[in-house]
Amino acid sequence: MLDILPAEKRTILTLGCFATLIMSACTSTGLVVESVNNYSLRNGPSLNNSVANGDGFIQGMTVAGSPWHLTTRWTDLNVWDTDFMDPAIDRAGDDSHNFDQPGTAISYFTGHGFCQDGCSTQQLCSTTTACTTPNKSIGERNPPSCRFSPLDKPRCCYMVDRAAATSGQFDQKQGVVNYTSGPIRWGESSTSGGWAQAGSDGGTNLVILDISCGILPTFWYQALNNAAAGVHMIGTLLIAGGDTNNVPDRGSTFAKMWAANPQGSVAQAWLDTLSSLPTSEGRGINGYGCNIMVAMDSTSDRAGERISESWSDLRSDNNDAQGKAWYSARWQCNYALPSNTKTAWELP
Repeated sequence: MLDILPAEKRTILTLGCFATLIMSACTSTGLVVESVNNYSLRNGPSLNNSVANGDGFIQGMTVAGSPWHLTTRWTDLNVWDTDFMDPAIDRAGDDSHNFDQPGTAISYFTGHGFCQDGCSTQQLCSTTTACTTPNKSIGERNPPSCRFSPLDKPRCCYMVDRAAATSGQFDQKQGVVNYTSGPIRWGESSTSGGWAQAGSDGGTNLVILDISCGILPTFWYQALNNAAAGVHMIGTLLIAGGDTNNVPDRGSTFAKMWAANPQGSVAQAWLDTLSSLPTSEGRGINGYGCNIMVAMDSTSDRAGERISESWSDLRSDNNDAQGKAWYSARWQCNYALPSNTKTAWELP
């Protein structure tokens, strides 16, 4: 494994972005993939399949004749929390040369996530209005949810931050990539504008967070709106009991969806990835959960357009989100849901 100093890492990546920055209407085709098996420095235990998972995505997306190209691949100790942080929000951040660099169509992270569930009080409930006492000492806060799952009776759960985990040799935030309230802004570009107060030096159009507990029901908007700064969509795992399975083939399966239907829906491809994984892998989940895709934009119509994008639409920076006042979410689960709205997990 190479030891790469921060200055060297920035220099290597700066060279690939210049042509994209000077274009007025860009077509983004780059792939950024960051994968962590080695959690020996922090946030362990180590994993077995993340690097194979990320590499499978790369290989599937860059077959002969593909419109996509690999821009950046970092693994293990060379994945740093600063790779995901915006320098306009935190001076330590360097996402514009890493996870959110201009010209990027898809940014894919595979590794650990944190699974605090917000249900520490274990108060049983029959309606969300009964849930009024978040445990603020451990970060729980409103909004509440009278949440249930196949493994849990309805109980009061509260909003808690969601985060991915790194174990990098130059981490600055203990390897905690807090996308709910941390210095994370993804997708800001000259096309989206600077409405997220993060400048216009980013550009990724799709973020995939292949991690434990990427979202917990029913807080998908609250979990992700901080990170939305122009990105078209964010896809991750929603866990309703159990944990994400660190499988080696989720990335390659997602890539196969593009290869099989290059004009198909990106969101549907992520959802179908779940049903295409083996039942022996729990469809990629140890327990119960879903693949979920969330799009945000300035109007309801625009949010609907983002969630409906084809792979061709995804490449166009003209489709960058202009705000985050509205969202659209779609999911597919590895078990039968009692409804097709958030009442699948919440008693109102």
